[in-house]
Amino acid sequence: MSRVLYGVAVVLRLVLGGVLVWAGLAKVSEPALFAITVRAYNVLPNAFINGFAVVVPWMEIVAGACLLAGFWTRSGALAALALLSSFGVAIAVNVYRGANLDCGCFGLDGTRGSLNAALVQDLLLIACSLVLLFVRKMPLSLDRCLFKTADP
Repeated sequence: MSRVLYGVAVVLRLVLGGVLVWAGLAKVSEPALFAITVRAYNVLPNAFINGFAVVVPWMEIVAGACLLAGFWTRSGALAALALLSSFGVAIAVNVYRGANLDCGCFGLDGTRGSLNAALVQDLLLIACSLVLLFVRKMPLSLDRCLFKTADP
């Protein structure tokens, strides 16, 4: 892979990691409010909503931190893909329903964003995570230092 493509991969890794950490931190201190947002999407059984609202922000933070540090990069990208895909399905279902909801993507600031815009954003982040899944030798990463992969 060329140095330009490796540079793009590093930028994608840092952007995706930063977005996940930011989103997780915005929700982790207010799990009850996040649970209200999750309930409004009407895609999960009520029995799962509170657990989802507590666990998912931490999953975002851990996956994002792994991507930022370049530690277990491909695993972090896979976790990001799983999270973002589940969010994408929930958003798409509600776009189809014509719902007018707070996205809840970056906490609950009381503003109503467009679910269509949130879906586009989610699809772009999914594309980033897919690219990162296929980069085997990530430059500027802890993986590279710890696991001694060859230079690009």
